[in-house]
Amino acid sequence: MKKNKTIMLVLAFITSLFFSACVEDSDFTVPQNLEAEENEAISKIIDSIRLGTLQEKTIKQVKELYIKGNEPIKIKSNIVVVGYVISSDKTGNFYKEFYMQDAPENPTSGIKIALNLINNYSTFNVGRKIFIRLKGLYIGETNSGDGIITIGGKIKTTDVTEVEAVTVNQMSNHLFRTGITKEIVPKIIDFAGINDTNIGTFIRLENVFFEASLTGKSYVDPKEDFDTQRKIQTCLGLGYDNLLLETSSFSSFSNITLPEKAGSIQAVVSKSFGGDFIVLNLNTTQDVAMEQERCSPIPMENFTKILLEENFDAESGDVDILNWINYREEGTKSWRSYTDSYSQSKAARIGSKNSDDTNTVSWLITSAINLETTVQEFLSFETSNSFANGSELVVFISTDFNGNTAHINQATWTVLPAKIVADGTSFKNWAHSTYIELSAYSGVAYIAFKYTGNRNGNFDGTYELDNITIIAKEE
Repeated sequence: MKKNKTIMLVLAFITSLFFSACVEDSDFTVPQNLEAEENEAISKIIDSIRLGTLQEKTIKQVKELYIKGNEPIKIKSNIVVVGYVISSDKTGNFYKEFYMQDAPENPTSGIKIALNLINNYSTFNVGRKIFIRLKGLYIGETNSGDGIITIGGKIKTTDVTEVEAVTVNQMSNHLFRTGITKEIVPKIIDFAGINDTNIGTFIRLENVFFEASLTGKSYVDPKEDFDTQRKIQTCLGLGYDNLLLETSSFSSFSNITLPEKAGSIQAVVSKSFGGDFIVLNLNTTQDVAMEQERCSPIPMENFTKILLEENFDAESGDVDILNWINYREEGTKSWRSYTDSYSQSKAARIGSKNSDDTNTVSWLITSAINLETTVQEFLSFETSNSFANGSELVVFISTDFNGNTAHINQATWTVLPAKIVADGTSFKNWAHSTYIELSAYSGVAYIAFKYTGNRNGNFDGTYELDNITIIAKEE
């Protein structure tokens, strides 16, 4: 009898979640069109936040509580996180999970919620604003090391480094819907600029198409039992850039033929099972609109002017190139020359491993580049890593830097949408940055490669840099 009663209560709770409608968004207005228990729960959460007995954290702050590859963190404090649902399992491409981001438009962070509930789109529909009380839940990964930070209900019994789904019994104490459903506006992102910070957010890519070799093929390879990754491309100046669309064999659109033309795609950013690659996951094929003609890269032969070329072959020890800057902002580690045993050539390397420095911030800045005598310029380079381990490499451009190290932090540095090698990429492989167009910049410019790390073993990785070139078309 007790078991039957429990089942009835659980079913009643789930059923109560299905009834909702949209109201105008307001941070402290309790919706009046949910079930009474839901209204009361939301009211209590809002009152607790006002009184300070419950602390609201952003999704970004919650994700920062966990370090990739570590054991899950159990939340013991009274904190709540708020987000908007951006994924749907209606078509079967998501399973016992949903993603939410911190705003319906222009999000800054997103997170996965593992949930032991199928067809959860009926309850946690796209755009639904929800509160999650985190005390007693876990922050971790469902597949250790994959880089997809997840809210889960418990630690996996067979692997203490992974979290399992929030159970149906836990839902009533932790997941709370508001009556607010907002339109999710996909964030338009530069193709090459997609990185780990976009995981768990809903984005839009434009001027993309499926690789030509996929003509006539479906979203899922019929020989695959689980997932299929299909390559999508775009033209980036002098070449193509690639990204993977991953589709479940259980999705309702698995057998639909891929479009042959170009256009846009809207999807949730995630990672492959092992965490080696960033992938896109569709909610529905209605988010794929490809009716335009495919592009072709700009002919390379038109770019005969070389504004910059450096392969570090003449370097030894600390990088010391005429008119370049090798600057330690924090820590004791500089950019140094090394020989890559696989390519049998020299490159530049930076890392904070074994430094014992609290922080490492090191800049490698090129000599001044005159952009006034050419009409179109493209930067490219290659990177690899030796266990990047949460450290960061970013490439910038500045047109107001004066070449003086004392003024580095006074200059305006703009991040360039370059593809940097991913943490999970084998140290044997080099990643091409794609061709980054610099035509929007004029005057004298500097390109900077900035490394950030620390002595923590999770953030002390090493990056390698090679074959930096800027080619241009003369006036």
